[in-house]
Amino acid sequence: MAIENVIMMDVVGKIKYVDKFAKDIFLFNDIQIVDAMQEIDSGRFILPIREENMGELLGFAQLVSGETMMDEKNFVKTVNKLNELYKGSLNLDMISLAKSENDLGKALGKAREFDGNLVVEYSELKQVNDQIEALGKSKIAYSYLDELDAKMSELDSLENFSYSLGSVTKDNAVRLKSIYNSVTSIVFHVGNQEDNEEVFMIVSPKDLEIESQRILKALNFKPIEGFDGKYTESPKEILEAIDAEIKALQARNAELLKKLNIHLEENRADATDSFNTLSLYANLSIIKKFMAFSDENFYFSGWISKRDKQRMEAIAAKYPEMIIMFSDTNKGSGKPPTKMKNNWLFKPFENLVKLYGVPSFNELDPTPFLSLTYMFCFGFMFGDVGQGLVLAVAGFILGKRGVELGKVLFRLGICSTFFGFMYGSVFGFEEVIHALWLRPFEEINSILFVAIGIGIGMLFVAYVYSIINKLRQKEIKEGVFGKNGICGFVLYASLLAIVGVNAGGFAVATVLTPILAILAVLLIFIVLIREPLANYLQKNSHLYEEEPSAYYIESGFELFEMLLGMFSNTVSFIRIGAFALVHVGLFVAFQTLAEMAHNGVISVGVLIFANIFVIVLETLIVSIQALRLQFYELFSKYYTGDGVEFRPVDLQINLF
Repeated sequence: MAIENVIMMDVVGKIKYVDKFAKDIFLFNDIQIVDAMQEIDSGRFILPIREENMGELLGFAQLVSGETMMDEKNFVKTVNKLNELYKGSLNLDMISLAKSENDLGKALGKAREFDGNLVVEYSELKQVNDQIEALGKSKIAYSYLDELDAKMSELDSLENFSYSLGSVTKDNAVRLKSIYNSVTSIVFHVGNQEDNEEVFMIVSPKDLEIESQRILKALNFKPIEGFDGKYTESPKEILEAIDAEIKALQARNAELLKKLNIHLEENRADATDSFNTLSLYANLSIIKKFMAFSDENFYFSGWISKRDKQRMEAIAAKYPEMIIMFSDTNKGSGKPPTKMKNNWLFKPFENLVKLYGVPSFNELDPTPFLSLTYMFCFGFMFGDVGQGLVLAVAGFILGKRGVELGKVLFRLGICSTFFGFMYGSVFGFEEVIHALWLRPFEEINSILFVAIGIGIGMLFVAYVYSIINKLRQKEIKEGVFGKNGICGFVLYASLLAIVGVNAGGFAVATVLTPILAILAVLLIFIVLIREPLANYLQKNSHLYEEEPSAYYIESGFELFEMLLGMFSNTVSFIRIGAFALVHVGLFVAFQTLAEMAHNGVISVGVLIFANIFVIVLETLIVSIQALRLQFYELFSKYYTGDGVEFRPVDLQINLF
């Protein structure tokens, strides 16, 4: 439940081992590759100056980026063709790749041979499908004339007339019908198309054909395709002949497909082997694009988990003369990516954290805190045994289908069910079970005060997170003296104590209030002068980073914002209790409507609709409100989210 420590790994090896090393990196996977050329140019890729490293050091003067040398497109093209033949059923077998040596030349030869064997079968199959498609168009075309009691040869050989068959839109069809009497053609409506266009047969005198075509062009008349001069019989006879041809071609198509499938299955093992090898080399080409090359060596850089250091050293040890170096994140190796590590309970909530931003490598991971508080707040606002179980079941099903949000919904449903027992509510009814704690509508003040108390506790934890984050980043000014640092935390606690002892009527209020008030004023003053105070304690040459007057004006506004924020942040958590009341009140309103119906069937229908409505609407509203509390009241105090997410090899370069 933390952010893993990552380190930069720089490798120099002999070119003859580059493919094997790249394969090891691909199979290792848990590494974020970095452009080695950029690392070298920035001065972060540093080789120890030793006699045995002179060849590698001299290689820096003649480096070429792998980007200019590698091209994976031919591999990808062949792999995609294989996958298309097998309808996407070929998958990269990482276990097989790890166990075997992969001969690229052999794989390419097999792929070419495989492709060559299928050329004849595929060309004939394509020819048959093209014929079936053409006949389908002809069948549609002649079906518009199926009531014509004449041979097509007679129609085609008319001496003084010509005909055309085409479609127009419904609007243009209305225009065509409106000018029937003014056109110099005979117009027949012969059918409709699936796209709602109307089909007409136009018969025109040949002497006036140009005028007719001009009118039809203005109506966007689209000729029907599929008429063929080889058909001379009547449309009915032609349609029978076409059906017979299609039937024969479909039988031939089925025969060819069967033959092709047999051939594919017989060669599946070779195709899978070629697919694996070519996929591997396509990915290796991408990996090598991130490398730099000299005449004799390759140079590689990437981020790995610190716990994987020994595994990478073991891989490097397989290759003679390979140099492997590691540098920590605090030794000038650039900003490292963030690799989040959470258990099964908290991991689904990482996506909610990433909505705000990825945590920086030197921040505490907020996921555990967000997970617990988000589930608690949701359950508090949406407490119902029956409705919670519905959410849990829906979330479980979605989670099993690979929907990450479903896993979050499952956990929220469980929390809702728990608070349902606390409130004694089952599908909105409060008479079914006893409340283990309280019923919100019966103790409104209690539920609201508890909500504020929960908010105060969550804000305390947020202050602690902020203090730890700032001190880890060595920001003394904000971590100790800042509004969200130690001084801000103690000030907030002091103000709460003043309100608490006076509101509660404690006898010690008269003694504690002046002391706490003096402490609060002192802390406000310290927050005001935090910059010069921190610079003085750290013995910096300048007390202020800007003009003192500008600093104090800005700090004055920040102090006002801080005090206002402390109040608003605290009061904002009253919404947790308010939505718990709304959840009950909304169902009570529907229950009243059901009772007013005075009809059992209608009443049951209203109550079923009420539960569906409440589950859908309030799940959306409550989840948004709980997330708002996280982002605006808590994250704004301790979380920056300006990190870069760690991307392993399979996410960084995967082509398929």
